[in-house]
Amino acid sequence: MLVKFGFPSADQLRIPSLSTEVPDSPFQNEFLTKIFDLSMHVTTPLTIAIVYFSTVHFLNPILRSRQISKYLKKNPQEKAENLTEKQLKRLPSAPYYIATTSLFKLFVILHNLFLCVYSLWTFLGMTKTIATTMNVLAGDIFPAIAQIDSFKKVDLFFQTICSPNEGVFSKFITNKGLHNLEFLGWWFYMSKFYEVLDTIIILLKGRPSSLLQSYHHAGAMMCMWAGVRFQSPPIWIFVVFNSFIHTLMYFYYTLSCLHIRVPMIFKRVLTSLQITQFVVGGSLGVVHLFISIIDTTSTDQLRWVNCIATADQTMPLLLNVAYLTPLTALFAAFYIESYLKRK
Repeated sequence: MLVKFGFPSADQLRIPSLSTEVPDSPFQNEFLTKIFDLSMHVTTPLTIAIVYFSTVHFLNPILRSRQISKYLKKNPQEKAENLTEKQLKRLPSAPYYIATTSLFKLFVILHNLFLCVYSLWTFLGMTKTIATTMNVLAGDIFPAIAQIDSFKKVDLFFQTICSPNEGVFSKFITNKGLHNLEFLGWWFYMSKFYEVLDTIIILLKGRPSSLLQSYHHAGAMMCMWAGVRFQSPPIWIFVVFNSFIHTLMYFYYTLSCLHIRVPMIFKRVLTSLQITQFVVGGSLGVVHLFISIIDTTSTDQLRWVNCIATADQTMPLLLNVAYLTPLTALFAAFYIESYLKRK
């Protein structure tokens, strides 16, 4: 067994200094390198997240007012002050003109289709990188170390995830013609800004955006930034799990835009999978704190190194767990409201 479990070290649990050098850009293109460097400053995701979250909740009352006005026109016997919370949630939408045009509807279809295909590309790319790296470690790296004569899949897996030299974040992967986690993770981080269009579409269709959605998008920006900025090994979970769920989710949205009826069971299973990814993903992320792997640069004697080497790498993990805890509760409340109470 070449994966050792134990308590986290003091280096992992110190207050993070946040002084780790910004990782080198995975791009040769000068423009993309400038964008990469800019995106690594904490002010970039933090500013966008705050502006996004604040704007949405400033606009929500305006959208609600439009819905109430539309409802009262059709139901003049009703009074706005008499509407219950339940009635307010079920008010018909009050779309802006642009949302009723054919061009807008085409854009929404292409938007959902693009995110579906992109999420699938990310999921397949990341799983391929992990699987191929495990094979390379089994065929080249481990046999080169004299003391290692037997190993298991779990050894290869955590070595692939955690190793700074041959792992998913390393340049070793790119030399094998694969996209490493820095490359795939950064594009996935960028996609979190693009996904703000989901909220804009909802607002233009004349419905307020829920706290679940605005919290979800704003928090994802910060979590992906931290994982890529500090090269934290557990961020692979966010990329793999979330890209898989998003592939299914945006596929469903695309079908809905095309007016293809989707069975309720699919939507219910999808929400269940979203909750499961938070619970399982968060728990699996914490496990990384307790794992040590073999230092493959040392051939004289076996030396153990922590999977999460520094407090700066621990910080993104703790940020993700703190983000996922209320998010799981919000999704659970949505599940109860949408499927159990309604049923």
